[in-house]
Amino acid sequence: MAGAAPRGLAVVCWIAALTACGAVTWTTLADASGPHHAPRTAALLLAAPAAVALAGGLVARRPPPGLPAPAAVAPLGAAAVLVSAELRGRPADAVIGVAVIALVLLEVLPRRTAGLALGAAAALQPAALLFAPLLRTRAALTALAVGAAGFLALRLRHGFTGLTDRTVPGLHGPPPAAVWLVVAAAVALPALRRARTLTADGQPLLGAGVLGCATAVVAPGGGPADLGWLLLAATGRLGRRPEDRALWPVIAVTVALLPATLLDPGIEPVSSLLLRHAPALVALAAATVLPFRHRADPHWRLHRIPGPPPPRRTGPLRHLGPPRFPLLPARLRPLSRPNPVLELLLIQVGYGVYSFIRNAAPNRVAVATDHARRLYRLEQALRLDIEPALNGWALRAGDWLRDLAQEYYRVLHITVPLAVLVWLYARHPARYRTARTVLFAATGLALLGFWGYPLAPPRLVPGTGLHEEPVGTPGEAPLGALTALTNQYAAMPSLHIGWAGWCALVVFTTARSPWLRGAAVLYPVATFLVVVATANHWVLDAVGGAAVLLAGCLVEFLLTGRLVGDRGPAPPGPPTGAPSPADRPALDTLAHREAPPRGPPE
Repeated sequence: MAGAAPRGLAVVCWIAALTACGAVTWTTLADASGPHHAPRTAALLLAAPAAVALAGGLVARRPPPGLPAPAAVAPLGAAAVLVSAELRGRPADAVIGVAVIALVLLEVLPRRTAGLALGAAAALQPAALLFAPLLRTRAALTALAVGAAGFLALRLRHGFTGLTDRTVPGLHGPPPAAVWLVVAAAVALPALRRARTLTADGQPLLGAGVLGCATAVVAPGGGPADLGWLLLAATGRLGRRPEDRALWPVIAVTVALLPATLLDPGIEPVSSLLLRHAPALVALAAATVLPFRHRADPHWRLHRIPGPPPPRRTGPLRHLGPPRFPLLPARLRPLSRPNPVLELLLIQVGYGVYSFIRNAAPNRVAVATDHARRLYRLEQALRLDIEPALNGWALRAGDWLRDLAQEYYRVLHITVPLAVLVWLYARHPARYRTARTVLFAATGLALLGFWGYPLAPPRLVPGTGLHEEPVGTPGEAPLGALTALTNQYAAMPSLHIGWAGWCALVVFTTARSPWLRGAAVLYPVATFLVVVATANHWVLDAVGGAAVLLAGCLVEFLLTGRLVGDRGPAPPGPPTGAPSPADRPALDTLAHREAPPRGPPE
């Protein structure tokens, strides 16, 4: 029965991967292709699931060391590359790019096609011939001949553009040929040597990923699907701390599957220089030079300290939780301080996804207005309709108070939660992970409300008598230009209240200063008065914000058994498997005995 669950998971992942790539490929190709391209469309529709199945099967047969469920992860990774590339570029390029990756893996992993698979890949993308030195001489010559013949045949065929019309990811315009040849040699030759070494070390997928990233860097016709090589390079291990090990995989997966806009923090000129112009190219080039660890390295087996068992509960909380509680294993419940760059990246990507989903929610004005009227009638029935009183008082108080409330609404919503996260990370690392997970879970649950229940704020509902400014006075919306970039009909639940309540809960249960705890209690109260007085939220929106915060706390409690108010234990000791001067010789001996024979050192 132990293997039944992984096998069932693998079957589900294979079905999901093939269904997703088939559906998305059909939709994008049907939109992009006309009736004159029916044969080509049919061929691509067949090639898409075939390439995903081939790449997923090869990775599942030769998984990277330490991967828990390769048969399940492999097809999902291949399908994710195809779907992401289709959404970011031309559909035909996506299918061809994934097919190139699958053909190269078919050549370099089993080594049974005698160069034919690599030749077919080189016909589609000539830079794939960089893999030829990994083969035997006869197979390399066969790949060169087949690739040249196939490339010329495809170029002579009318209507085929292949990959040569695409541009290198992140670059605009080809550089001078001489400089490009020097750069290509400087990237390709070290990558080839590293690929040989990693393959001899028992990491063939990592070696293929490193050399594949080099082909994507040097190929003038690289496309978005070529970023799939980053997923193979993400199997490499870096860092001396277990908390640092996830940094490179997260960066590689993020660059490969998500658009660069999610990495843009909006800080000029840093964003324009580093993120908007060449994020993919920088990640591909980094994969060719990063010092990945060998399997004989003592740090290879470095593991995080498992999280402590959940504290024993008394009172009404002692009955909470399912029988198999908590849901996450101990190794996934650490309390150590995470990698700071990884945390910043996760926060940036998380906020980018939140903004994208919130703004992409259906802007159904009539439905949102109808929901708002019904909500207001419910408030009146419950005697909670304090919006007119607060809004009227704010409008009569003068411009200074209205401007202050608008700045409070616009600025503190982001800066205060970020400040609390920094404070926790620096001063209370044992409680940082718990609080961060609660914040992310509450925000994710709020997105379901934005998408499924559009709601107009009071200032956009005619006939309620609620305004953003005195009637007849010209002026801008409360958020100025920002309101033009956000979905103004995503008011339920109020994340202004949810995030303010999170800040108050975290600070009140962590800080010792009575002044700081008092300010924490007043902050959500002031936020509630501001969002209602400026007619940006209803009273029941605030109730919804408090509900998603409680739901986020419940999610964290079920996953780890911890609450935001739990006092953190003593700082964890050194990570398991950490080499010390006393046991380093024994670890080195054990590592060399367990690892396969290594190739020549880099």
